Amino acid sequence: MLSDQVWVWVSFNALLVILLFLDLIVLGRARTVTMREAVLGTIFWTAVAFAVNAAIFVFGTRGEGTDFLTAYIVERALSIDNLFVFLIIFSYFGVPKQYQMRALLWGIVGALVARAIFITAGVAVINAFEPVVFVLGAFLVYTAYKLATSGNTEVDPGRNIALRLARRFFRISDDYDGQKLLTRVSGGALAATPMLLVIIVLATTDVVFAVDSIPSVLAITTDGFIVWSSNAMAVLGMRPLFFVIAGAIAHFRYLQYGLAAVLGFVGFKMLSSGFFHISTEISLAVILASLGVSMLASRVLPGGEPGETDDSDSDTDAMSSGPSEPGAPKEARN
Repeated sequence: MLSDQVWVWVSFNALLVILLFLDLIVLGRARTVTMREAVLGTIFWTAVAFAVNAAIFVFGTRGEGTDFLTAYIVERALSIDNLFVFLIIFSYFGVPKQYQMRALLWGIVGALVARAIFITAGVAVINAFEPVVFVLGAFLVYTAYKLATSGNTEVDPGRNIALRLARRFFRISDDYDGQKLLTRVSGGALAATPMLLVIIVLATTDVVFAVDSIPSVLAITTDGFIVWSSNAMAVLGMRPLFFVIAGAIAHFRYLQYGLAAVLGFVGFKMLSSGFFHISTEISLAVILASLGVSMLASRVLPGGEPGETDDSDSDTDAMSSGPSEPGAPKEARN
């Protein structure tokens, strides 16, 4: 198994550090991202993931390669749900478009840290106490139900506990100061910028999403290396994918039902693991079919109420203006 070979872990994590450095230094400079750049970036990170998958097929087994591909697709699909929430967070805080790349980078680092912790704990717990699989399976089925029945309920970043504590105990500046997390205000006092608040909310949101997504991958495999590498590759591609979604949000109105179907299926797979085995190939087919049908439905079926207008452009544009009051919702700034 690849997970038993030290050189595999060292090589992959070295590659991960290099890619993060590339993302931070080369791609992470302050600028407004165009749709063309976002699409090309998404293609690039997807190609990197498939290159890693090819290496796993070559140096590992066919089963490990198929497990990686299935886990990667699941995590990639679930990351779209993360990005919808990121879109709301950026709109809420009025993050200027040219600073969104850096904020997303911190969000990605937070996602990697959260997943590393939950993967280590999850694999250890399952290996030590196998019946926990049924608990995780039930949790995923419940999460799928909540996702399918939640409708268009919006997340309110202002209710984030970490954010409320930060507002209570720290001085916060009224305006952004470039990409800085701390700045000097009148009198020379040190204060947190709204950018720091954004990162706090992104980081705590990453923890919540890790709780949802890691059990989904553990339903596919408990191989630590496959779980970690598939998660890392999916998370690395989140930044450009965010800008693709921000520019085409109206085309994803039924995607939540596809994601709910994916979560429900992997939950069922975990619950039924004691009675019969569902192969990875079947899992991959069901996952792709669920996502494909939901995306096709988004394109061919009418959506919304009569007379309802698409406000995706206004939501995206709202992210380009900074807040006049730190952490205030956009409607409070008008």
